[in-house]
Amino acid sequence: MMHTVPTTLLYSLEGLPDLEWEKILQLQNPDGSFLFSPSSAAFTLMQTKDEKCLRYLSKTIEKFNGGRKIPNVYPVDLFEHIWAVDRLQRLGISRFFQSEIKECMNYVSRYWTAKGICWARNSRVHDIDCTAMGFRLLRLHGHKVSADVFQYFENGGEFYCNAGQSNESVTAMFNLHRASQVVFPREKILEDANKFSSKFLREKQAKQWTPR
Repeated sequence: MMHTVPTTLLYSLEGLPDLEWEKILQLQNPDGSFLFSPSSAAFTLMQTKDEKCLRYLSKTIEKFNGGRKIPNVYPVDLFEHIWAVDRLQRLGISRFFQSEIKECMNYVSRYWTAKGICWARNSRVHDIDCTAMGFRLLRLHGHKVSADVFQYFENGGEFYCNAGQSNESVTAMFNLHRASQVVFPREKILEDANKFSSKFLREKQAKQWTPR
């Protein structure tokens, strides 16, 4: 699976042994990165001398003042747009930023896919956290998005953040729960998401407050 399907393992190639580089290069993002990880791209460049990796790294270094301080992930454009809007709304000051919010949601809509999104545009890996947040905000701001996107994060009645994940993230399930409340009649996948996320969050809360 590692060499055939894009997964979050692409983010940490420098820590994985015995990689088949010809197959790994087939999973490269259009921007030359591997799940937007500079360290993965740098390691791949060392092993393969791939020119797309070099271009991605050169662009990233240029962006951050010659590479003196490089983030562990770049870009994060969809994450920035989505979470900025969410925080403005939760702070109760969104009315002062209507034009900026509209611009942000149009940007997210432009890169929305039928299988969801992740923290950056044009990703070959999608996660339920950004997808759920994006879905909820797009609907609330009048964009047409299908609830069918969540079928790609469901298996046997359970929802997960990423393909191949062995345990669920609390924040991802919380955002799935919020998204499941923006539901139209007969959207069963959102009804299932609501039941699963509610049960999951209640169980986590109960464990947190169990007397020791």
